[in-house]
Amino acid sequence: MSIRFRSTAVEPAARGLEFGRVHAEKIHATVERYSALFQRVATRPYDLLALGSQALVRIAAFAPPLYDEILAMAEGAAIEPSYLGAINARTEILAFLGAQLRGECSTVVHLKPFSGTPATAQTWDWYAEFADHWLTWEIPHADGSLTTTVTEFGIVGKAGVNSRGLGVHFNILHHARDGQGIGVPVHVASRWMLDSCNDINQALQLLGSAKVSASSSLTLIAAKDHSSAAVSVELHPGGPGLVFPDADGLLVHTNHFLSSPAREFDTEPAAYPDTLVRHDLLVRRLSGRQGLTPQKLLAALNSHLGGGAALCCHPDPAQPAAGQYATLASIVIDVANGTLTALPGGPCGHPDWLDTH
Repeated sequence: MSIRFRSTAVEPAARGLEFGRVHAEKIHATVERYSALFQRVATRPYDLLALGSQALVRIAAFAPPLYDEILAMAEGAAIEPSYLGAINARTEILAFLGAQLRGECSTVVHLKPFSGTPATAQTWDWYAEFADHWLTWEIPHADGSLTTTVTEFGIVGKAGVNSRGLGVHFNILHHARDGQGIGVPVHVASRWMLDSCNDINQALQLLGSAKVSASSSLTLIAAKDHSSAAVSVELHPGGPGLVFPDADGLLVHTNHFLSSPAREFDTEPAAYPDTLVRHDLLVRRLSGRQGLTPQKLLAALNSHLGGGAALCCHPDPAQPAAGQYATLASIVIDVANGTLTALPGGPCGHPDWLDTH
């Protein structure tokens, strides 16, 4: 089951307070599950509240309204704010702890030369124990604009779209320099980009200014009139690097770096080569094809080749859920209309959405 929530407050503090009060139980549960995850994967001693406090400092400097929103959310949920700082920086803390994480998520975008309606889709894969801890959040702003994001309870954003013609898909990456302190949380960078940017150039400038300590690919999609564009912004401690679609308008991203020089410091392929297999399969399924729609992209993502490391992955029911990956959501973004659809689970659970022709 998926949850969709629309805030009624339009100012950051009021919005955070409302969200915290409505979703207090889910926020506490998400914090508890991340606390358990951090303990399970840590390779060094750590103080979670201290790391969360560092994250709040970075958030306050990079996106002050989101800092206000998080503090108010903590008040509404009756939880220590540093815990929310920690889960908003869950990618950065996992890197700091030296966690050996398999990459997750596969993204596909297709653009037509004279069209303002790009086709996009992604699978979001993460630990199976978080399957019931995400939602689609609609966020109205005082200027009348709207941000819609798929995220976890207590985390301000992830993949999403705004009503000004910008969308973003999300893939984790791993770089040899990750984990040196706590930088700007990539989830905060994604949400603040959707809240504050009016066009793709502003978005590229904002993301380029983010001093991150953990790597992720944020694939930006922009549409206006009869034009569209897409670029994967590979954020890393020395970045970012930019990856554009091929000549036919196809952009595929999984969990390895595609830009230089970051790819020379990529730790993912040697540890978890499934990212290369997933990328290759998507490119072969989609290259050179015309008339690609979100339904066709989801059909391409509907593959169980590779088992627990497949494009559409499922945990082994004979094993404990903790530590296993699952496709938690399949996400389609309609940038032209400023909307998104988040289907619970993998594409295989939604045959009515799949077009294999």
